[in-house]
Amino acid sequence: MRLIITATCLCATLLIAGCGDSGKKETPEPAKETSVSAIPASHFTTSRPTDVKNLADVKKTAQKGDDVVFLARVGGKANPFVDSHAIFLAADPGLVSCELMGEDDHCTVPQDYCCEDPEALRAGMATVQFVDSSGRPLGSSAKGAGGLESLKFIVVEGTVRERNDDGMFLVDARQVWVGGKPTRDNPTAGSMTP
Repeated sequence: MRLIITATCLCATLLIAGCGDSGKKETPEPAKETSVSAIPASHFTTSRPTDVKNLADVKKTAQKGDDVVFLARVGGKANPFVDSHAIFLAADPGLVSCELMGEDDHCTVPQDYCCEDPEALRAGMATVQFVDSSGRPLGSSAKGAGGLESLKFIVVEGTVRERNDDGMFLVDARQVWVGGKPTRDNPTAGSMTP
């Protein structure tokens, strides 16, 4: 139950966050030292799965208990990682993060997707977690594990733990491929190779 509440809070925080005043600059959260040793290397692969659908397309029809594979990017709020557990947010690659918009200084926190439509965010976001044998999230941040960092492309293979009509989509990841980051000139750069 606590897991569901945590995931719901993450989704709710994401969905009510926005750009606000376009001239207002947000200050990113300070980096915290994280331990990634509790996340087994077996949760990561260097071989990218082929013929993968985007997160939003998978989310439309996936049900609780379904095995899923989808392409996404790490992001959704200023700090998409939970510090004390192996949980993070993922965004559909069709959503446009702020570093791909306008000038270089368009937004100081591009991983929060603050300029995207809230309904598109609701349809294109997922909470991903690495769990132990009892189904509880591992007690270590996923930040840095397997090369995970904000805005990188990822392919997640896992099982849908929970979902609802309000946008919650919680996936227990079995294996994750970590790619690179896109650029303004090439928004798909990093989606096929690290």
